[in-house]
Amino acid sequence: MGIGQRPSHIMKPKHGPEDPELAEMLQEAWQLVSIADLLHIADELIARHQWFAARFAPLPGAGSFAHSLPLNDDHGDDLAWLARSVTTSKRDAVSLKDCLLELRAQHGQHPHDRVSSLVAALLNDENGCPVGKRIEAFVVALSKNGSENGSKNRLDERVALEAATGLLHFTLPATCWWWSRWMWDATTRTGILPLLAGSVHNLRACRIGEGYEKVGSVTAMSMRFAEGTGLLVSELVNHPQRVLFAADVFLACAYVVYLYGISSWRLSREFNRLLPVPPVLMRRLLGLPRPRATEEKA
Repeated sequence: MGIGQRPSHIMKPKHGPEDPELAEMLQEAWQLVSIADLLHIADELIARHQWFAARFAPLPGAGSFAHSLPLNDDHGDDLAWLARSVTTSKRDAVSLKDCLLELRAQHGQHPHDRVSSLVAALLNDENGCPVGKRIEAFVVALSKNGSENGSKNRLDERVALEAATGLLHFTLPATCWWWSRWMWDATTRTGILPLLAGSVHNLRACRIGEGYEKVGSVTAMSMRFAEGTGLLVSELVNHPQRVLFAADVFLACAYVVYLYGISSWRLSREFNRLLPVPPVLMRRLLGLPRPRATEEKA
């Protein structure tokens, strides 16, 4: 998957680490999302991590992950939850679940082995296989599944990439990061990361594995903005588990701030009122369930 050369449509020439307009825009996050919202969302991501860790943790006494994973529910409930957790829309979640269920159905008396082995191969770094190559193998396996078998469930490569990096990040958040298309979409060349970085230069890559490393580097660099906005409060960055998801929370918040800023500039106030409240939109970006009505009030 090549990363294009033309600038992202969400960028202006002055955007970058030293752009005062961008810093001012991010300061507006205080009015859009409360610190309590950020901490609550971080806690929800911790709960997601615990769900993944309970299913994909290394075998006792071993450094590798299980090759037979407890995703053996007859109705695919575990797969449905997994799919919803590593995608950002219901449509993509359904597509991913259907793809995984079809992989199960292709293996007769051992319907779970194919999915389990794919996930284990992704999570294990046996024989020193780089994480980028493991992501590429997983993406190829899922995106080619439908084409090889004439299936209607062929998966968009971008969804397979979200699934692969989501599995890694929410199982191993200390060492792996998520690459979702709203962060950087190499097909449309858009996302919040090029806006924060100031250009697409540091995101250009020829292969998925290389792109994953670039996304991680730009994500780390983008946290410079968070340090100056007051969003990285001590309750977030000094908490041993919340800090693992500080980048997810910040990038989602920055995206929401940008979306509201652009909408206010281009659209009428009446239309802006139709947008979901910021915490709800952040949860959508992060694949989290919609909050209860009492929690949703702006």
